[in-house]
Amino acid sequence: MKTWSRTTRYLTFFLSLGAFVWFIWAIQEMIGPLVIACLLAYVLNPIITYVNGISKLPRIWVISIVYVLIITLLTIGVFALTPVLIEQSQSLTVELENVLDELEMSAKQEIDRLGIDLDVSDLFDGIEGFFSTGLSLDRVFAVVSATSRNLVWTLIVLVTTFYLLKDWHLFREWMIGLAPPGYQGDARRLYGEIRDVWQAYLWGQLVLMALIGVLSGLGSAAIGLQSSAVALGVIAGVLDLIPSVGPVVAMVIAMLVAWFAGAPGYLPVSNVVYVLIVLGVFTVIQAVENIWFRPRIMGQSLKMHPALVFVGVTGGIAIGGILVGLLIVPLMGTVSVIGAYLRARMFGLDPWRPDPMSIPPPVSARNGLEPGYVEGIEYVQPAEPSEENDE
Repeated sequence: MKTWSRTTRYLTFFLSLGAFVWFIWAIQEMIGPLVIACLLAYVLNPIITYVNGISKLPRIWVISIVYVLIITLLTIGVFALTPVLIEQSQSLTVELENVLDELEMSAKQEIDRLGIDLDVSDLFDGIEGFFSTGLSLDRVFAVVSATSRNLVWTLIVLVTTFYLLKDWHLFREWMIGLAPPGYQGDARRLYGEIRDVWQAYLWGQLVLMALIGVLSGLGSAAIGLQSSAVALGVIAGVLDLIPSVGPVVAMVIAMLVAWFAGAPGYLPVSNVVYVLIVLGVFTVIQAVENIWFRPRIMGQSLKMHPALVFVGVTGGIAIGGILVGLLIVPLMGTVSVIGAYLRARMFGLDPWRPDPMSIPPPVSARNGLEPGYVEGIEYVQPAEPSEENDE
């Protein structure tokens, strides 16, 4: 068989790379929905596998049943909630205007009591104008219309998720088969390590959601929202999955509950001050999560330094938005796995052998005795420095 010359191979490689980059640029609007489909398939796959195992039904049947249930629930929810949403949005507009009037009066009283010369009328007039136009009937219909235009993207997500759940094993073997025959074993091991990274990320995210839910519930109960503490904890835990936006939504819900519930008897403060207390509690919880819990939990799960996790999440949200902030940590772990493999191959090392620098020396060597073996690993005494080595 006639083989291609090196020039032809390089030319083909760069042309293929250019075509791939152009293709990614051309379908850039589809990347978000496709990523969402992959995440849904990744989350639903354990459920499908479990039901398939206990029911003994064919996998395609299990997937179809789950899909029918999900689509039925979504359809019922849309038809049931749309009229209610329109009616409640109008009522909410009136209620918010009343709340803003009360807030303005309470703020003026607090400012007068503190002796501060500040006019807040213009601020509240602007907020009231925003709500009166932002929650109008026309705006609600505009939102519904925009949602209907996204039906195509929703169908793409559902269809892609369905085929990923149905034929993932075929897709996996196809990707592994793209590697040269001598490297398909490496490709399979790389796939296993990358899968472990994403599973560790999912587990760490579940731990974070549970932790934030518990802290939010306990914090709500501690400041007098005992009747709503469980619900607020569940809401905060679930919405913690969405970086940046989710915690803000949970905080706003807690503030609204605090305003309508009023301060408890042991906190003799006005509703405005009570809402600010709730804001402070939820802000502290989110700050502790972002600065302390998330970097350490994700860092331990993915074996990454906490500072790297913090910088990655913060920078990902600032640069690429919510979706990038959600995926940046497992993507960093994936790049680390691939980078370690490429580094080993470039330097002629075994990519699957543990790094000798990470293996502690045997006890005998640490005690100044003759070097020996520990679990089959030979410890080599480092050479004494010499003038030649110093040069």
